[in-house]
Amino acid sequence: IRDRSPSRGLGDVYKRQKKECDYMFTVFTPTYNRKETLTRLYNSLICQNDPELVWLVIDDGSSDDTEKLINKFKKEKKIIIEYIFKENGGKMSAVNIAHQKCHTKYMITIDSDDMMNEGFIDRIKKDIQYVENEKDIAGIVYLASNTNGNVVGSKLPPDKTICKFYDIYNKYKCSGDKCIVWKSDVLKNYSYPLIDNEKFVPDGYLMLQISKDYSVMTMNYVGTIVEYLDSGYSNNYFELVKRNPKGTMLYYRELYNIDKSLYNIYCYLLFGIYAKVKFSKLLSDHPAKIWIVIMYPCVLILSKIRK
Repeated sequence: IRDRSPSRGLGDVYKRQKKECDYMFTVFTPTYNRKETLTRLYNSLICQNDPELVWLVIDDGSSDDTEKLINKFKKEKKIIIEYIFKENGGKMSAVNIAHQKCHTKYMITIDSDDMMNEGFIDRIKKDIQYVENEKDIAGIVYLASNTNGNVVGSKLPPDKTICKFYDIYNKYKCSGDKCIVWKSDVLKNYSYPLIDNEKFVPDGYLMLQISKDYSVMTMNYVGTIVEYLDSGYSNNYFELVKRNPKGTMLYYRELYNIDKSLYNIYCYLLFGIYAKVKFSKLLSDHPAKIWIVIMYPCVLILSKIRK
C-alpha cells in the first residue's frame, strides 16, 4: 500500500492550519481501471462548493493511468484529495483500509462510476443535527437515483425514521441501492473478512454487523446518482458471487439470523457447494440443521445444473 496523500504544503485548502480530525466529510471512492468515469465524479464533488471536503481515492491496482488523472485533479487545488494505491485485492479490502484511514467525522462511499447530487453536502449539514449526539445511531440513509432522475428501487420509510438498516429491506420492504452517510468512528470498528483467493463479500455483510449494535435514520432525499456499467458489480452479480463463494456463503449465514427464510438456507448451501465446503462443515456452522439435511441433496443437484 502506497499512501500518496498531499503534504501539508500543497494547496490553498491546507492553509487553514485546521486539524484533519476537524474536517466534516470524506467521500471514499474505491476504484479499479475506471479512469474514464472519475472525472464526472470529481466534478460533482467540486460542485458541492465545500473546500474542506476530503476525497479519499483507494486505487485497487489500476493499470489505466488513474494516478496521473488524480495528480491532475490535485494540481487544481479545488478539494482535498488523498490517494492510496494498493495491490489488487478487491473492493472489500479497499473498504477496510478506508475505514481506518478516514479522519473526518463522517464518511460517504461513492463508487467510481457514480456522482454526488448537487447540494448534497449542504443537505447533510442540515440533517446531521438529528443524529450527531445520538450514540446509538450510526448514520443517515438517503436515496440514490439513476441518470434519468428516477429513484433506484423504492423510497425509504418516512423522514427521520429510526430503525436498523436491515429493517429498511426486511420490515419496510424497500428495494434498490441507497446512499449512506456513516459516522466514521463507528466504521472503524467494522471490517469485511478477507478470504484467501477471493476478492468480494456482499455489501450487506457489513450492514448486518453494524445493525447488531446501531440504528440509522432515513431521509427521502437523493444523495447520489448511479450508473450501472456493463462491467460493474451490479450487472454481473451472479458471476461475481459465484467466483467468491466463501464470502457469499458467510453473508447468507449471517442473513439467516435476521431473515429465517428457506431462500437464505438455499443460498448458504449453494455457495457452500460452489466453495467445495464439506457437508459436515455446512451442517455444523448453521443453526437450521434439519433444513440443511433436508435441502442439501436438492441444492446439490441444482448446483450442477446452474454451472
